[in-house]
Amino acid sequence: MTAADQARTALHRLLTGRGLELPPAEELDGALDRVWETTPFAVAAALTEQVHGVLPLLDAFDDTAPLIDGIRAGHVTAALGLFTPNALLSLTAPAVRADREGGRTLLHGRYRYAVQDAEASLVPVRLDGGTRLALVPHDAAGVRLHGAGRAAGWGWAELDGAPAAALSRPVDWAPGGELTAALDTYAWAFARRALAWPARVVADLRRALARAGEGVEALSTSQYLAHELSKLEIEISLASAAARFGAGFKSEEPGGQAVLAILLSAVDLIQRAARTAEDMATELGLEHAPADDADWPDAVLQAHFGGRRVVENELARRMGLVPEAVGA
Repeated sequence: MTAADQARTALHRLLTGRGLELPPAEELDGALDRVWETTPFAVAAALTEQVHGVLPLLDAFDDTAPLIDGIRAGHVTAALGLFTPNALLSLTAPAVRADREGGRTLLHGRYRYAVQDAEASLVPVRLDGGTRLALVPHDAAGVRLHGAGRAAGWGWAELDGAPAAALSRPVDWAPGGELTAALDTYAWAFARRALAWPARVVADLRRALARAGEGVEALSTSQYLAHELSKLEIEISLASAAARFGAGFKSEEPGGQAVLAILLSAVDLIQRAARTAEDMATELGLEHAPADDADWPDAVLQAHFGGRRVVENELARRMGLVPEAVGA
């Protein structure tokens, strides 16, 4: 099964599970665009991660484990556990330890994942002096799923002797490595589409302010709010224009700086748009935040790529601002 076929299979499961029509293979990118336009942020971001993040990394596995086949066939939704904040905020330092015991590989540690309905995760682990990807079923013994901060029930997993369903070949974060290529491909696909979400939030806020009712008329003429929304509109427009260049931007190879700079802008603008709407509702009395439904919680909006600080540190590493002894 080719990568395109795998992506279409994943799209098939996620689309048909929500009553949407399956597109032809040649329309895959367009179908993803429509998903971002018509479904909540959480659903669209999960689908993009599955298609552009998880499936390409399955090629690093030599195993034909049933769980891998299930992911490729679209029967299992998997998440990336690559983006776990740590003391260094470094992607290159695996948060999970792997130990060989009695012919099995058992995992210990804690990792972050972004897809709420994920049934398994791909997690980088340190083993035999190198880095590998471990496929971790979320229902395995020794796996505990829990929230973080105000989140509950998902977002983090703690491993206490959990068995790996499969182990990849050695992988790394070198410019030509599998992890770097997967991150960059996924980042371009995410940023190009996800920036439409804060743009819609800002547009909805302007409409909500224009029809502010009795007692909140001042909101529609507030210079403070107009200034905040104008700043967001300008930055979103510039970031969106840069994201549309995609991987051809400056003819950049995987491991470059442009993709991380644009990704950082995307995750920052998503968070700021959400906070602006929340402030208008909680501090200034706007009755309803326009995008304030199932996909609004910070846990959903900030989880992808580990959040702004992790992306920021990875960009700094690529710029040579993080010492190799720390970033390696």
